[in-house]
Amino acid sequence: MSLEPVGVKRFGRILRIPTPTPFGVGDINSYVILPESGSDQLVLIDTGVGTEEAWQALQAGLNEFGYGIEDITLLLLTHAHTDHMGQASRIRETSGCEIWGHENVSSTIASFLPPPERIDVERAVLQRYGFSAEMYDKAYDYRAYIADIFKPCELDRELKDNDIVAINGFDLKVIHTPGHCPEEVVFWQPESQQMFSGDHLLPDVTPVCLLDFPEMPEAERIHTLSQYYRSADKVLPYDARYIYPSHGDVFQDHRQLIMGYKLSTERRLLKIAKILERGGELTPLEVGQQLFPKVWEEQLYAVISEVMGHLDMLLDGGFVRTRELGGIVHYTLLAIPGPGAILQTDEVSKTGGNRR
Repeated sequence: MSLEPVGVKRFGRILRIPTPTPFGVGDINSYVILPESGSDQLVLIDTGVGTEEAWQALQAGLNEFGYGIEDITLLLLTHAHTDHMGQASRIRETSGCEIWGHENVSSTIASFLPPPERIDVERAVLQRYGFSAEMYDKAYDYRAYIADIFKPCELDRELKDNDIVAINGFDLKVIHTPGHCPEEVVFWQPESQQMFSGDHLLPDVTPVCLLDFPEMPEAERIHTLSQYYRSADKVLPYDARYIYPSHGDVFQDHRQLIMGYKLSTERRLLKIAKILERGGELTPLEVGQQLFPKVWEEQLYAVISEVMGHLDMLLDGGFVRTRELGGIVHYTLLAIPGPGAILQTDEVSKTGGNRR
């Protein structure tokens, strides 16, 4: 789903610069924290993809306000996906800035350009969920393109939850919000009550919580959708006046947004339960084929991530059971979850914020 484009715009000390991506989500927003008077501290949050078109769009946005990429003194990353980190290496080479991101950034970089042993694990895991070898190759055929537009680089500083990024008159608190990916963070500015939400909170789409691959095929996985909602609950208490997302326009009322996410997830949990009720014992791939009949072949990784996230919730809640047949995991429905049985949607609207 491509979002409606938004333009370059200034919000006080915050400058939004959207740059194009080749992905279905459309443009990504980079944000610039403009310097205080007398300071040369120019902070960029996220970079755009590593294409010449994105580079020129970022440069043009900065030029509108009298700056250039060479003036950037610090680059902050919400996470390491290619549309957020794709130009990081080139920006550092041009400006001499430092690059700061969460300490888990390396795990996501490794997933984009994996060594052979990780590919073997991915194949084995997805085979257990019903994938054929051909399906795996199709799901990851984008990696050759990623290698062309993404140049990995080391961080100058690894951030942790609750770290403070010192910016003149605009300090940012780091809030670790894994789920969409292991290293996702949002940045919170307490005095002005503004939040840079990355892909954690998006106004027009629900973030996809990507499937976690363990070290070994049958080892325990992180249940990323459940992890995402723990992270979402973590940001509920913050009294955010304005939220600046990586995709889409600036918005308010993140609590209402999260409630909408939870209601959407509840509906999908019910839909999957009904699929299992009709189908009996099904593999995750078979669930995905029925849940997303029009797109599952073209979006295999996103589909299996969505399916496994919801099956994990049903399994953890005792609503399904699993059995392995011929090396492939099958799910059987035990009970249909009622409203609020897995996610407490009523508590979202009651949350009174006091984080400043």
